[in-house]
Amino acid sequence: MRYRYENFGGIISSESPAFLAYVDRDYMLSLGFSNSSLWNTFDTSINLLSAPTEVHFAITNKCSVYCPHCYMGAGTEEIGELSTELFKDCLNILSSMKVFHIALGGGDALERPDLFEIADYARKIGIVPNLTISGINMTPNISEKMKCFGQINISMDGVYEYYSVFRGKNLFEVADYAIGCLVKAGISTGINCVVGKSNFSHIPKLFKYAAKKKLNEIEFLRLKPSGRCNDIYYKEKTTFEQNISLIPLLSRLSQKYGITAKIDCSFVPMLCYHNPPLDILDKMAAYGCEAGNVLLGIRSNGSVCGCSFLNPSNVSIFDFASGYSAEKYFKDLLSWTSFAKEPCKSCTYLHLCKGGCHAVAHFVEGSIFYPDPECPKKTSLMHGKRT
Repeated sequence: MRYRYENFGGIISSESPAFLAYVDRDYMLSLGFSNSSLWNTFDTSINLLSAPTEVHFAITNKCSVYCPHCYMGAGTEEIGELSTELFKDCLNILSSMKVFHIALGGGDALERPDLFEIADYARKIGIVPNLTISGINMTPNISEKMKCFGQINISMDGVYEYYSVFRGKNLFEVADYAIGCLVKAGISTGINCVVGKSNFSHIPKLFKYAAKKKLNEIEFLRLKPSGRCNDIYYKEKTTFEQNISLIPLLSRLSQKYGITAKIDCSFVPMLCYHNPPLDILDKMAAYGCEAGNVLLGIRSNGSVCGCSFLNPSNVSIFDFASGYSAEKYFKDLLSWTSFAKEPCKSCTYLHLCKGGCHAVAHFVEGSIFYPDPECPKKTSLMHGKRT
């Protein structure tokens, strides 16, 4: 079990069984840990962490698929893409910050020849590597080598003829073959599904497929305006009706098929629309935008942003070598609730949702300081509907 001290107590993490939990000071002491200098405060609230718990790191920008909705705009290798040794230096920095998980993506990670060397090194220094790939270039031999990863998800926005709904080409058989290889190798395997207007009605078929393949999860990511997806966002963004029906739909299908359904933080406004009890959400560690706090996004050249969907900043991962301060590097994002505009300012879920997706707000409104324009609570208030 890995752990890290925080002002409220600490964070503990395990792979078997898999969990990451925030615990208070008494619980840390009950586990045999000593007092921490971080506890020299009466503030035991869970607010700013000493470092992110997870980092989304694009291991390469290379990808031969060129999906029209790629949020990274992947295709060719990025200028200044990190070498193997520099990537290991980055991992050393993240390890010193006591980051628990690193989600490797791209581009397509299998197009980088040192993928397994990097993943093995992350393991060696105590960081659990997870992976998202398209499935291209997968073979049984490669799937056996992938046992170094904690979780591997295959990007799939629909099954069979619906696979190409956003991607422009039908590589379903390729993705299906990759999933088969991973499951046969005994690797914890799931699906990443980008949800937009055109594939919403096909979500039930994705659950049915996942159950048939004995997958453990489907993570649903909102279609967001970033990279090449900027060009199709207005055409393909989910409708108000889809936004308010998403959470009940996923709940029903998850129970029916026994597949864990996850949503990314940008869908939290859609969750809050249904007025779930705050105490339950707190106990489940549900959160909205935690860019720069719980998570970070890092591009393959080392540039850092609050999350993978926000514009790259002038901050580099190597700036953290002398110490990390979320407040120093991401002050605007982290102080968002203090200058929130209506209707967020008066919303019961403000401290949890934190205004929804700031990448969407930046694209639509021109600034991260606006509330998420697709928030269904906001839309309902504007049109006089009850929530």
